[in-house]
Amino acid sequence: MTTDLQRANTRATANICFTALTMVRGESDIVWSSLLHHARLGFQRLVVISYLEHDFLRQCTDRLRTDFPALEVDLVELESRGHFGRRKAFYVNRALSMFIDPKLDNYVYCFDADEFLSLGAYGSIGEFYAAFSAGLQRSDGAAGVGECFQLPWLNLIPKRRHYQERDLSGQFLEGDYLCVDTRHNSRHKVLFRKRPGTRVHMAYHQAFVGEKDVPVMPDPETLAFVEKSGACVYHVPLRSPGQFRHRLEGPLRRVMTQSEQGASAAHAALSSDVADELFSACTASQPRFNSLAEAADVFGEAITDRKIRAITRFIYRHRVDVGPVLGSAK
Repeated sequence: MTTDLQRANTRATANICFTALTMVRGESDIVWSSLLHHARLGFQRLVVISYLEHDFLRQCTDRLRTDFPALEVDLVELESRGHFGRRKAFYVNRALSMFIDPKLDNYVYCFDADEFLSLGAYGSIGEFYAAFSAGLQRSDGAAGVGECFQLPWLNLIPKRRHYQERDLSGQFLEGDYLCVDTRHNSRHKVLFRKRPGTRVHMAYHQAFVGEKDVPVMPDPETLAFVEKSGACVYHVPLRSPGQFRHRLEGPLRRVMTQSEQGASAAHAALSSDVADELFSACTASQPRFNSLAEAADVFGEAITDRKIRAITRFIYRHRVDVGPVLGSAK
């Protein structure tokens, strides 16, 4: 970064604290890669909420504190055995209210363990925001602009099929990937200005303000800047046959339970062998089926249930080879 860019970065971000937050249970194969990646992006604070499984995350946060002494690393350990999904938004928003300094302007980015923020043309979150601020056209201080950055959420399939558990090498930051989404047909994750009344959706797709959860909408300048920059969030949900079976097990069990109660059409349970074949089809270099319905003739109707389509839809989505995209998103 040139001296002029460094000065612009300092001016634009002098009173801003950039905080990244994640809530994790398990996922020891990928969580260190994700934490390391976000630490490299220049956030000033990283909040890690550990849900029930703390030992490995303690190792990760200890190493982050050693390797990134300028980064504030906060570890919150939760023992509550309440429903993880239903309580996630409460824990995340409560943690944000505890760790954010109200005397500063705060920007927050929340991520899951299998997600990786890419800032496109920019190497750090400070450079990203400084470039955005420098490009604003309004002369009134751009009031109301830059409250929420909607970042395309792009699903990746790794070409590698087996990864180590409890990894501390950053194994997902190298290697090649296939992308199954485009920027224009994807969902979004958000980087948002955290105000006292602002909350984030449990899956980080939206920020809300006020008691009635009014969505914080991005302004035209912010939308245009994100698109020009190429910023996005990469998601790596399917990583190995064992991890795939574990991810599928809960949703599939709910499908089967509903089926037995007559709440939906009958579905066939997936054996381990069939699950491995399904993983192979979902992660193939190009789709073997034209639709989920076509694949259901082979794997059974269970794979078409709406509760697991977020996983099984990979089976028919076109792929684009994007190469070592996580390595280039440092």
